[in-house]
Amino acid sequence: MIRYLVAILLLGSTFAEIPERTKRSSICYGDLGCFSTSGAFTDFPNRILSLLPRSPQQLDVRFRFYNRNNRNTSTLLDVDNGGTITASGFDPQKKTKFVIHGFIDGGQSLWMLRMKDELLIHGDYNVILVDWGKGSKLPYTQATANTRVVGALTAKLIKQLQTALRLRPEDVHLIGHSLGAHICGYAGERVQSLGRITGMDPAEPYFQYTDRTVRLDPTDALFVDVIHTNGESMLNLGYGMLQPCGHVDYFPNGGQVQPGCSSGQINDLDQGLYEGMKWVVACNHLRSYDYFTESINSACPFAGYKCETYDRMKAGACVPCSGSSCGYMGMHADRVKPPSGTSLVKYYLLTGDARPYCKYHMKLSITTPSSSSRERGQLYAKVIGSARNIYFESGQTYSYIFVSSADIGTVSRVQLRWTHKGTITNPFSLNILNLRTPTIQISRINIVEGESKRSSQFCMTTDDSRSLPNKQQKIFDHAC
Repeated sequence: MIRYLVAILLLGSTFAEIPERTKRSSICYGDLGCFSTSGAFTDFPNRILSLLPRSPQQLDVRFRFYNRNNRNTSTLLDVDNGGTITASGFDPQKKTKFVIHGFIDGGQSLWMLRMKDELLIHGDYNVILVDWGKGSKLPYTQATANTRVVGALTAKLIKQLQTALRLRPEDVHLIGHSLGAHICGYAGERVQSLGRITGMDPAEPYFQYTDRTVRLDPTDALFVDVIHTNGESMLNLGYGMLQPCGHVDYFPNGGQVQPGCSSGQINDLDQGLYEGMKWVVACNHLRSYDYFTESINSACPFAGYKCETYDRMKAGACVPCSGSSCGYMGMHADRVKPPSGTSLVKYYLLTGDARPYCKYHMKLSITTPSSSSRERGQLYAKVIGSARNIYFESGQTYSYIFVSSADIGTVSRVQLRWTHKGTITNPFSLNILNLRTPTIQISRINIVEGESKRSSQFCMTTDDSRSLPNKQQKIFDHAC
């Protein structure tokens, strides 16, 4: 019930303040330029109502600067006071990371501070947390309008850093969550040759399937990578876009629902009631910044696999990978960039349901001999610890993708067990009164580790070694 109440609250806020905000179709804010509700910003039904953004004075955006010499106490950079920039200790020779929050959030949120700390552990960066909390509140339609001014102010700061300190825009990386991802896009379209934008589950309502001038898109930076974690329907609290909008788009666990986010679970109450309630109503949406934060210093690479669909990836069609077919979700996505002019490359991967989220992918392939009989059941592999219902046909190879919490090295043996499962629709598959002993035949087992590309093969050459009777387990360790 709480999920639907929240959805109604957010959608209902669309109609707040209609009389005040529809009196004018454009507004100008000095050197930031003019903002209009016409053209692409009036896109029914993707945008039921388009409002004008509030003024920079009303939004009171704060740019909080940190570096390794000043990890815990920020220095405010004022876009209208160049002295705060030159006196800040900002080093233009170092790469710069902007982190921007989304709807109903603030620049001192726990996740932003965590991300800032991980960034400073990883590298000697300039880190700027963008706080637009006064403009990110309800109603949602007003917050979406305000993102345009926040993006313009962010671009203004980057240009001032260019002028005052000779910052190279190619060294700037904007990282935005939800509405913050689209703020990154608005900033990027104003800054020529901006280096990189990472969109963490870009907000869906009012942005999905709109013109690219309205939302984050690949033209906003030299490299745009996107993490999709909550692309379900808004009525199911799907706050994020499922539409690809970067040069590369990562869809962990299919990009709609994340493991560990089932309703009724609360795992962040140790950080306070507010953080816990955010998790209850938006866990899938928030998981995008958890993945990015973990990826910064993780030894596990968050490897993604270029594939046509998530189902094909899970079936093993795209694992292992090579070259640009291998991606790395999160901080290190820029290790693999598509050729110039290429965009909308999709990568899929699996994660765990709790920290550490990153997992190592393994492809298990089992081949049956051509002379084996047809049986149906669940197969268990101890090295992987999962089960699947399949029909075992003769002379076929069955492949599946599973994950491991650690790189287990070269596989030296595999323990298999299967349980016969008949079906009423096929009476011949039943084992009535246990009058027979269903047995499957296995001629070869192959395991390929997605990240390391290591491969292990086990061959069964005799009838006895091939047989795996119902409910019995067997260790296969005879290398080919």
